[in-house]
Parts: sequence; structure tokens; C-alpha cells
Amino acid sequence: MTTKKDFSNMVNPTDAFMDEMASATKAQAKQTANHKAKPSENSSESRSQHASFLLTPTTANSLKMIAKLEGTSANNIVNQLLDEYVADYRTNKEKAKKLDQALELFS
Repeated sequence: MTTKKDFSNMVNPTDAFMDEMASATKAQAKQTANHKAKPSENSSESRSQHASFLLTPTTANSLKMIAKLEGTSANNIVNQLLDEYVADYRTNKEKAKKLDQALELFS
């Protein structure tokens, strides 16, 4: 005589995962619902532009960790570094003149 197997007490792992994802999504929605963009430090610039960059995993992970340690965002660090680079670029008068001409033509 064979006994019939009873699977009624088993939990589907997919259902458990989907429940976790749903609760995580709800928590994330609550966190981002009150998020407002910070105003630009430069009052003449009212909107930021989106840009994408590829980073090596080591650089990306280090940047994220530095941002956490400094209490800021990776975006803020990158913006500061790029602002410094542009300011340094402008210290060369020839380069600054060419940059200003290009910006005037293409902006």
C-alpha cells in the first residue's frame, strides 16, 4: 500500500520572494514620495542635465562608499570634481577662449 504525499503545508518560494519585493517596493515608495530635488547652487541654472558615465566596479564602489562616509551623494562628489576640472581648464587663457567660443556657438 502506498501513501499519498501531502504537499499542502509547503510554501512556494516564488510567492515568498514576491511578497518581500512588494513590501520593499512600498517602503521605497514611502522614502521617495517626499524627495524633492535640491536647488542649484548657481541661481542662473534652474535645471540640471542628465549624463551617463561608465565606471569600473572598483571606482563605482569606492565612490559610493566615500559618499556614505562624507554624508553626501556620489552625484554631488562628481559635480564638485567636474566643476574643479572646468575651473582648472579655464586657467589656461587660450583654452578658456576656445571653450567660450564653442559654448557660444553650440549653446
